[in-house]
Amino acid sequence: MAEEFGACACMNLRMTTRLIAQFFDQRLQPIGLKNTQFTLLVVLRQHAPVSITKLAELLGMDRTTLTRNVRPLKNDGLIDEQPGNDARVRLLSLSQNGETAVTEATPYWREAQTEFLKRFGEGRWQALKLELTDINYVVS
Repeated sequence: MAEEFGACACMNLRMTTRLIAQFFDQRLQPIGLKNTQFTLLVVLRQHAPVSITKLAELLGMDRTTLTRNVRPLKNDGLIDEQPGNDARVRLLSLSQNGETAVTEATPYWREAQTEFLKRFGEGRWQALKLELTDINYVVS
């Protein structure tokens, strides 16, 4: 039974993602952002203005979790919110402070990404990325 759980796809993938998240969090620490916050801000920068529903879809998150992650970034003045065409829709975009935070955090992210690729191997990463894309299609 223990061997069966040791082969659990979910457990192994979550353990790996936690370790990678900690690796990137450590490198982003001087700028005061977590990897999840940095990723959210970068995706928002690319797609703004965007609804919370669409942003959740882009990030592969549920709306409730995303809303909890957006709230402190709004409180810190990194994200702006304005009404959409439909009164029920709120659109998110980066504030000027959010733009500055992304700009300042990017060199730290690049350093982490470079170090990760050096340790893991660029070719192995490219192959794993393809496998992860296939997994996304299998489970969605």
